[in-house]
Amino acid sequence: MKNRRKNMKKRGVPLALYLTVCLAIIVSAYFHLSRIAQNFNTQHLELITGLYAEKMNESMEYLQNYVKEDVKMIQAMENKEPEKIQKRLEKNLNQKMFCNVGFILKNGDVYGSKCAVADIKKKNFDKQALSSAISFNSDPYQSSETGNMIMTVFVPVADDSQIRTLYVSIMIEQLRKLGVYELLQGKISVHLLKVDSENFITCISSNEDTTANGWNNLLLQQKYFKYDENYSYKQWIKDMRSAKKEGRFAAQIKGEDSTISYRSISGMPGWYIVVELTNKNISDITQHFSIWGGVYGSILVGFTILYMLMLLFMEKKEKKRYIGLSSTDALTGILNRRAFQVELEEQICKKEPGFFIFIDVDNFKSYNDTYGHNNGDLCLKHFTKAMQECFPEGSILSRYGGDEFVVYLKDVTKESVYIYMEKFQKMIADLTLATGEQVHLSASAGGAAFPEQGEDFISLCRSADVALYNVKQNGKAAFKIK
Repeated sequence: MKNRRKNMKKRGVPLALYLTVCLAIIVSAYFHLSRIAQNFNTQHLELITGLYAEKMNESMEYLQNYVKEDVKMIQAMENKEPEKIQKRLEKNLNQKMFCNVGFILKNGDVYGSKCAVADIKKKNFDKQALSSAISFNSDPYQSSETGNMIMTVFVPVADDSQIRTLYVSIMIEQLRKLGVYELLQGKISVHLLKVDSENFITCISSNEDTTANGWNNLLLQQKYFKYDENYSYKQWIKDMRSAKKEGRFAAQIKGEDSTISYRSISGMPGWYIVVELTNKNISDITQHFSIWGGVYGSILVGFTILYMLMLLFMEKKEKKRYIGLSSTDALTGILNRRAFQVELEEQICKKEPGFFIFIDVDNFKSYNDTYGHNNGDLCLKHFTKAMQECFPEGSILSRYGGDEFVVYLKDVTKESVYIYMEKFQKMIADLTLATGEQVHLSASAGGAAFPEQGEDFISLCRSADVALYNVKQNGKAAFKIK
């Protein structure tokens, strides 16, 4: 009996040691994985914030460019009677995006709808526009016509004898929609904050009880915030008003631990993107793990490995998704200029032959002036669809900017490139507008062979551009390889 007890004690010591080691592994694994999850969350939070800011910059750049196109139209008009100019502006107005359009004369007279003019004068925006030599966005204000919150973009008209500034108004509701991505719905809250007034617009809300289109004041919401001892609301506002580009801090919001990240929007001076992450929304896996960890220690060790592998997989997969938000052209859905250059440089490193092609829409400005901006966008989408259907699978397609496109064809012969381009010209030739009217389109294009006519992105661009210039000088609507 004594020997049995001694043997049991001997076996009990390793077992206790084993259980102690397992418990230590469980505890250390839990805290270690919690730190990994927290770092994973905050890193992606900053990435998300940056992508939202970049998207807002692209959107504001689009708004500014839209108004500048109208400025060019005004400058090109031979008859500059204010009433006729106003009618032309209203006719070309993209009513899905904008709600008011008009202009301010150098003598201070304001043209536009009756309510829009009254609002601008009431807010003294006309005086601000007369004294400003650069474009600016107004603070949001309530339209006396619709009662909705709107923002107005003012762009100076240079070298004009009578018109000082052109303005276009956009509903805040439309601006709010520019920041919505279903991919992140329910996980984060995204706000647009005007730091001077401390007013903000909720773009996305992770709280079902919060309306995701509200116009609120941040100071009034502080009753729901509890900051860390080394931070405060005053410090946050001070950082943003001192033009700090970005920042991140932790706080409790309505009793839940959260991380808040913010970044300035260069296209909207004085505005910030604020992204709010409730830690529990992303840390469900860690919490689930902690519940079962005390019961199934051995399983938890396996979960540790699976969890780390899953984090690596999620990070790789989600980075692709998030980066995709900023690598595609918003209008056409194909690569933008920056993403095209990156992908082309990766292809060039393989040292495989190919052809770089510059494609330019013929007479696009005249087309835009005749049929309006909406049909201009339709034309660019028509070109994009033709490129996707015409060129072989694996080709790199991009909207280079404005009415310019670029294509890189892999492993093709010079003769086949000409065949593809001839097919492309036929596919784009006829376009039916929403009105049923048919228009004829064409493109000028220039190509360069890799590596014979360029061994890097810049030299290929230069060679193809030379060929494109030659085509334009000889009647357009053709393709030529340097």
